[in-house]
Amino acid sequence: MSTYFYTHRPKILILEDEPLVADGLKKHVLDLIPSAEMLPVLSSVKKAIHWFEQSQIPDLIFADIQLSDGISFDIFRRFEPPCPVIFTTAFDHYAIRAFEVNSVDFLLKPIEKSELKSALEKLGKRRASYTLPDMTESIRQSKTGSLYLKRILATFQQSLIPVSDEEIAAFIKEELIYVITTEGKRLLTDFQSLDELDKTLDPSYFFRANRQSIIRIDSVKQLKSNFKGLEVELKISSLPTIPISKERSAVFKKWLLGKHG
Repeated sequence: MSTYFYTHRPKILILEDEPLVADGLKKHVLDLIPSAEMLPVLSSVKKAIHWFEQSQIPDLIFADIQLSDGISFDIFRRFEPPCPVIFTTAFDHYAIRAFEVNSVDFLLKPIEKSELKSALEKLGKRRASYTLPDMTESIRQSKTGSLYLKRILATFQQSLIPVSDEEIAAFIKEELIYVITTEGKRLLTDFQSLDELDKTLDPSYFFRANRQSIIRIDSVKQLKSNFKGLEVELKISSLPTIPISKERSAVFKKWLLGKHG
């Protein structure tokens, strides 16, 4: 077990709406970290928001994703996690979003004591900086100090696949948002909107072509002009051409030539 938890009395917060689950988790935690100070269990998004508005900062948060009145991501959109988070849930389709928060691990219920111990040991290895797990270390430091996605997690046949930004040809929005890789693979992402996604991408490499697509500069094969603007053909033959309006065409050409920003 990490020495971090023995050098002081860590304050641990649990977000969980099932009392029996919360009690079981508390027991496991205290078995593994006898010195832990267990803060009051919070069962709802509303209670958690109220607590964060008034209370001290914990050392670690265990967060069930589905609470009684919403999902815990709603809390962390309002309050950036002040400490590492270990997410707990019965549904693995939330895994991608969990790793976009300052997440140490993602535990599926019922939580085994051995899995919890492993997650705490993982936290101990990262305690100095509380960085994200290696597979999802997904930020790029720009010259201006902004943070951009360097890697995402996408879903294919119930598996999570890390995709680096260099492997991305485009993002396409249909009912859901898909990433198209340079190999032509079509993988499901967990982004809620292209607007959200666009803000996290390096504008040196990615361009918001229209409401349905974002393209990477290396994937552009050729352009064709028409009365509506431009048709962009990508190197991925399975993808249709991407339309760009007249209003956006000049901006796109400058971006393509490295004159953006």
